[in-house]
Amino acid sequence: MAVKQESVLTSFVMRLVCSLLLVFSTYNPTGYSYYHWLMDGSRVAIALKAVIGIGLALVYGVALTVMFAAVRGAGLIVGGLAALLFSIELALVLISVQHDASWRSWLLLGQYSVLVALALVIAFGVSWSHFIERLTGQQQKRYVR
Repeated sequence: MAVKQESVLTSFVMRLVCSLLLVFSTYNPTGYSYYHWLMDGSRVAIALKAVIGIGLALVYGVALTVMFAAVRGAGLIVGGLAALLFSIELALVLISVQHDASWRSWLLLGQYSVLVALALVIAFGVSWSHFIERLTGQQQKRYVR
């Protein structure tokens, strides 16, 4: 019986969507995020906010542990800087169409650039072992400490 293997691109896109959901549910400039929900004066139970915050912290902890195990520290820093540069360059290309952009649009674009860069770093970090395995055929087995 043949085992069906998904493509690297499909796997990466799924991980990228999950990392975008994680990052943008934690904070986004629109005001619909965990950060904004936590800071508003609503009478929602504090315990519910704490449980969701602990859940987000656990998901970030797992993602960061997998990233550090796969890429190590130096690769993660270089990947983060490359993703930030890429997203800022993309943002500059997109905003250069509008010549009368205000400082608020630049600030909003900067926030989105940083959030997308963070999501890209998480997606590449979580996918790195899968990329290497598909390229070389060798599995990376690094033990998480």
